[in-house]
Amino acid sequence: MRVSRVLMVCCVSILFEAPAIAQQAPTRTVDDYVCAFAGDCAQQKPATDDSIAGPKSRGFRLSVPEKKGAQDARQSPAATAGSVAPPANVGTSARRPATTRVANRRPAPAAKAAVQERRMDLRLSFMLGSAELTNQAREEAKVFASALLRPELADKRFLIEGHTDSSGSRALNLDLSRRRAAAVADYLSTLGVKGDRLDIRGYGPDRPIPGRRASSPANRRVEAKLL
Repeated sequence: MRVSRVLMVCCVSILFEAPAIAQQAPTRTVDDYVCAFAGDCAQQKPATDDSIAGPKSRGFRLSVPEKKGAQDARQSPAATAGSVAPPANVGTSARRPATTRVANRRPAPAAKAAVQERRMDLRLSFMLGSAELTNQAREEAKVFASALLRPELADKRFLIEGHTDSSGSRALNLDLSRRRAAAVADYLSTLGVKGDRLDIRGYGPDRPIPGRRASSPANRRVEAKLL
């Protein structure tokens, strides 16, 4: 009877411990970061959304400055004049040359100068109210560090940004967000990433996730931005 009880306790322990062990597995891979920051997505699935360079599940985004020059060109009379259809009674000899129509469709120089901003949520968690990384966060950071040491990213610099929600005072949140960004940079340095490749900044609650309220807990995050 005693042996049966011991076996039952062991089985119950395994059932409850398995999910905890599974949660320690990093949620991203080295290839995810290389794809996001270097654009080397040969092994990744093709993108289904023009706003990112990889699958939606990858969790990174690219922001592109507004192409004002291109919009002005499309809205100006000079740009729209070539798109007006000729009258029905005009012969083919009166049509505009093909080269003129192609020239009108070329993007304005300002559109070519647009630069994509690459950033990624590192999905790091901290102990409540502190800058101490949880065990899960350390596992996530190890994957990011390995990516930074890959040849595709080895010569690139990053800004580590700390963000919080709006709970509590702004001054405390600014300080906490900066300390968390610094803690991440320090930990990455222990994993072989040179400190001069990492800048840190704390934004507190000032930059919530687009579409989220400043008070949303989802704003508690650390992001990496390619410089």
